[in-house]
Amino acid sequence: MGKHVFLTVFGISILAVVLGVYVSSLKKQEISVTGYPWQIENLPSGNTRVFGITIGLTTVAEAEQLFKEKAAINLFAPSPSAAVQSTAVIEAYFDMVKVSGLKSKMVMSLDLSDETIQKIYNRGARISTLESGTRKVTLLDEDVILLQESVIVGITYLPSIHLDAQLIENRFGKPAERLEDAQSDAIHWLYPAKGVDIVLSESEKEVIQYVKPGDFDKLLKPLKSL
Repeated sequence: MGKHVFLTVFGISILAVVLGVYVSSLKKQEISVTGYPWQIENLPSGNTRVFGITIGLTTVAEAEQLFKEKAAINLFAPSPSAAVQSTAVIEAYFDMVKVSGLKSKMVMSLDLSDETIQKIYNRGARISTLESGTRKVTLLDEDVILLQESVIVGITYLPSIHLDAQLIENRFGKPAERLEDAQSDAIHWLYPAKGVDIVLSESEKEVIQYVKPGDFDKLLKPLKSL
């Protein structure tokens, strides 16, 4: 339950920054998939690069080329009977990514307005209900093609190996803040300068979340309201 809430919060659409000519020059650079989860590059533009992805610039299609894997693009909407209503989200899911010898799953949040998501939802080919009550919408092929050109504004990294607290502190450093999750045993290790939130739990696998540092407050606010 704690992880589901966390990922749903993370899926909330974040406004992208218009980077002008600087962005155009960056997009022409060759992307290579290298680096460990703690190797994070803060760019002069305010963007962050990790795993070869520049958050706020790289598109889903470019990530597919980078990882040599097709993303599953899904739309999730809350159950109408949910106690806490949240916004529908569209995510690009990579089931098996191998970076620097480490296997992982990754979920990408996309730069989409609520209006765009609602239009895609209305055009959905089929709606199914998951065990949690969340509705999953099967998208039209033309919408999937459109979404492949969407910009990635956040990454949720789900490692296949165990990353304990000591390893995380050795690699990422001491967090600026540790925040307990009110609905689970999870603790969020927060690194706002890097745009990183690491979720540690005794009962579930670790989750690492990346956004641009400038967008960190938009991530932190809903976490503190739980």
